[in-house]
Amino acid sequence: MTDPLVQLVGLTKSYGAMTAVAGIDLVIGKGEFVVLLGPSGSGKTTVLSMIGGFVEPTGGSVRIGGEDVTSLPPAKRPTATVFQDYALFPHMSVRANVGFGLYMRKVAKAERNRRADETLKLVGLDGFGDRGIHQLSGGQRQRVALARAIAVNPAVLLLDEPLGALDLALRRQMQEELVRIQKRLGTTFVHVTHDQEEAMSIADTIVVMNRGLVEDMGVPARIYRRPASLFAATFMGENNLLPGRVAAVSGDALTVETPLGRLLLAGKADLGGAVQVAVRPEQIYPAATAPENAASLGSARVCELVFQGTHWRARAKTGADGEIALLLRLPPEMQPAVGAEVALFARPEDIVVLSR
Repeated sequence: MTDPLVQLVGLTKSYGAMTAVAGIDLVIGKGEFVVLLGPSGSGKTTVLSMIGGFVEPTGGSVRIGGEDVTSLPPAKRPTATVFQDYALFPHMSVRANVGFGLYMRKVAKAERNRRADETLKLVGLDGFGDRGIHQLSGGQRQRVALARAIAVNPAVLLLDEPLGALDLALRRQMQEELVRIQKRLGTTFVHVTHDQEEAMSIADTIVVMNRGLVEDMGVPARIYRRPASLFAATFMGENNLLPGRVAAVSGDALTVETPLGRLLLAGKADLGGAVQVAVRPEQIYPAATAPENAASLGSARVCELVFQGTHWRARAKTGADGEIALLLRLPPEMQPAVGAEVALFARPEDIVVLSR
């Protein structure tokens, strides 16, 4: 990690008997793009609001740049926020909206307008300064809200699901734009979303939250391929979960008994302990495409097929009595048939052992 910029220490927020954030510790580096990811009610927006000063913590502290800002109002923090509804002023021009934060900081008009136009150019709205908000599309309004936040040159830019109202194609375009702008500015971005694909597309670091706690934290590839918890494994994309029991332990190597046979896997767990074994649909191979080091998972009967261009999305049943359901992504050229038996394989290094 680069130099720490934001430090959350024992941060807690309760509303009466309900705990929204349950004492989290989090360090965000300077120039890092961090995504707080989780379902509704996980506490991610509350954490963002406490960083920005819009919600007062019940306990713990928020430090930015080494300074304790826990008791400071939003206007006195080195942060700016892009809200989900953009919160633009309809009676102001685009330029006036972008320059509003500078106006509140008593920046002279000529300098304010210069910086507003410069920021509009950065977000791809060069020449839009004199337009009214009502003349803009949803994507353009999102860019204006982003420009307004960037214009004040915050140390930390907070984004509260800013892409949620956009259609799929525009959302993907704006994801790329956010990354481009963040890398160009070098500003620390903290972005809230419930969209796993969005998180993986934009983040340097993903913080997976659930019930007010941090379930997992790390780079997107590690969290997707080697999740640290059962929740992270199931929330981050699709996964196949199999019950297992640890039959032998040798250092970091485990022999795990599963309904699909005995597997030698990397991980940590107690001898005799019950575990869950997770393997992604795309990491299960039919015999024709199985890597050399893949282990057999037996065979499964295809129950349902949907062609999705890059693969066949298949549901299959396996196990002694067909009690184990598997989700598969089979090669598009395979042309399987419903009812067919397919021999399945997976690389041991792709299979994750989860004990919590």
